[in-house]
Amino acid sequence: MLSVQATPGEDRRHGVTVAAQAEPDRWWFGFGRRTEPITPGAEPPEGARPQTTQHYIWAFTVDQAQRNLWWGTTGNVTGAGLATVSTDFPGTGMLAPLQPWDDPENVTVEFDISYDSTHDVPPARGIVGDAVPVQVWQHDIATGVSTNRTPAPEQCPELNTLAGLRAAGSLGNVVLIGGIQTVVGEGAQGGGTVMLLAYRADNAEFLGRRVFPEWNNIKNFVVAGGRLYFGVGLAEPGERGTGSGPNPPTGSVQRWAGDEQDPFRFEEVGLLGNQPSYFTVHHDRIVTSTWAGTGSEEHTGVYISPPLHELSPDTRTGWRTVFTAAQFFPDPITARSMVSFAVTSFDGWVYATFGIPSVEPSLTHHLTAHPGIPRGTLPDLARAYLRTSPAGVVYRIKNPGEPDQQVELLYGERSYWTYDPGNGDDGWTLQDNLLHQDPKFGGGGFGDRWNDYVGWGAAVFRGKLYMGTFNMTKVVRDITLNPTTGLLSHVLDRPVSQVELWLARTFLFPDDRVAGQVWVFDDADSPAWPLTTSGFNNACTWGIRGVMPVGDEYLFFGTNQGWQYPTQARDNPPRRAGWQLLKLTPEHQDRHGQGWFMDLSEGVIRTVRDVAGAVPKGDLEGALRAVVRPVAGFVPDTFWPETALRVMDRAAGLVRR
Repeated sequence: MLSVQATPGEDRRHGVTVAAQAEPDRWWFGFGRRTEPITPGAEPPEGARPQTTQHYIWAFTVDQAQRNLWWGTTGNVTGAGLATVSTDFPGTGMLAPLQPWDDPENVTVEFDISYDSTHDVPPARGIVGDAVPVQVWQHDIATGVSTNRTPAPEQCPELNTLAGLRAAGSLGNVVLIGGIQTVVGEGAQGGGTVMLLAYRADNAEFLGRRVFPEWNNIKNFVVAGGRLYFGVGLAEPGERGTGSGPNPPTGSVQRWAGDEQDPFRFEEVGLLGNQPSYFTVHHDRIVTSTWAGTGSEEHTGVYISPPLHELSPDTRTGWRTVFTAAQFFPDPITARSMVSFAVTSFDGWVYATFGIPSVEPSLTHHLTAHPGIPRGTLPDLARAYLRTSPAGVVYRIKNPGEPDQQVELLYGERSYWTYDPGNGDDGWTLQDNLLHQDPKFGGGGFGDRWNDYVGWGAAVFRGKLYMGTFNMTKVVRDITLNPTTGLLSHVLDRPVSQVELWLARTFLFPDDRVAGQVWVFDDADSPAWPLTTSGFNNACTWGIRGVMPVGDEYLFFGTNQGWQYPTQARDNPPRRAGWQLLKLTPEHQDRHGQGWFMDLSEGVIRTVRDVAGAVPKGDLEGALRAVVRPVAGFVPDTFWPETALRVMDRAAGLVRR
């Protein structure tokens, strides 16, 4: 019989193997109790449960010699993330999602009752009580050995103030890694004071660190014209008229001017109305996407620089906006809530993206601005979320910034929901996107409604464009709709029945294998195809931000998730907690058995197996999900959630009778 089991993180049909992964790193003893580090080989302490707390490969780069990969981490992302977005909830009529819970199948969250928070142990701070120290790792590509290069406390006393290491770049014999300090109360698009770490690339010597209080966020680096650049948010907005464009500058492009002896010298070559986030080089110019900076007055989108040979502090105000979310989304609140992810030069175009950051700000902004939007029940809140928080958009620009600029929608919707209390019975209407275009290839999120981020990471490898996503499926199913967490009952401030939660999980998310995804464009004329829709057979992997080519030989992926359990590999579906470094080797692809017949065979086997396994155990949810899964496959993913809500309403009514 054909097997449908897999090793989490491996996909040998596509030549993907696990190069490194986070290991269980601490013992948990209960709410409010001090944790202990795990010592390999030691006996478990009495009453302790192992946790894996390192969750993201966030900063990610390869040295110029292409001998070593470097990455920085952030951990316990679920608790820290919910604490961050909680400040967006006042005014919504809902409670902030700050109720601690313990779910030994997924994740434990303590918020401000954690030992570290109540005893002022950094990086925990207030409600960000689940934060754990960051780590720096180096991976020798030739030997496959990964080494923890986290600086010792005497080398970097302030390291434990960092909430995460978010950006990395390398030039010459220097590797720079940027982190942000823990901040409480910044909201979903907040950051923190920037700290830069420096290493010598050839021998991994730690060269030092420096804190930059004038910057409050950092996301990515790029090498352009033999120089190293990166983007930061400004801690305070500049004066109107002093940056590129009419708005107060809130972001800066920095160019490295240092060396091994003095690695922390930079010069400002761009001053933008938003924070520059992702970069690409296109026709001798830098193109950057943006996130909203502190005090921003403009929509996020895409900027283009002056020609590379003209870039200097004297031309820092010469960057131009070429496209923004306000030119695409008809609803003004949705447009203002969007951020831009990867921009990539590919086949004569700049491929660009829009998405909702950190799960919920478009929803909370709508609910605050429009008290008339229903939100008191699970179906009401789900419908509001679906209509305010569209799936990620992929579009492309030819000749950016030129009079003959073209913008083409690739994945998105022809029409989007807008809310106006005076429109119709419930205020919701569908309106054309402002390009008035049908998508060339498919619906938002590459056709998956729950791909909130598209192009979370992206790179061109062997002439093809690879784009990673952040998929919300497991987040909503196993946190929001999970009775163990109690999150939805807490947010709505009323009990939500297990029947409602069960129906929502079953009908909205019938396939528990769906996870973070990678989609591939072979060329400009063809739609993208999925390299993985299952987190490379790891259901815990909700996204892939790191996409790093090493010449034409390998393509590495750095994965992202927010789960502490299971700490070892589990089946049905395959899953394991913690970040993974994955290596794609094209020559190792196993083409045997690929294609529709293999997929259909595995689907049939899995459905029969899941039903047969669930019924004897009385697992009605598992059996029903197995049956619903192939039915949902016939409905486009973009439309399935609204269809599922109608089915849920009918089913809930029948159950109540």
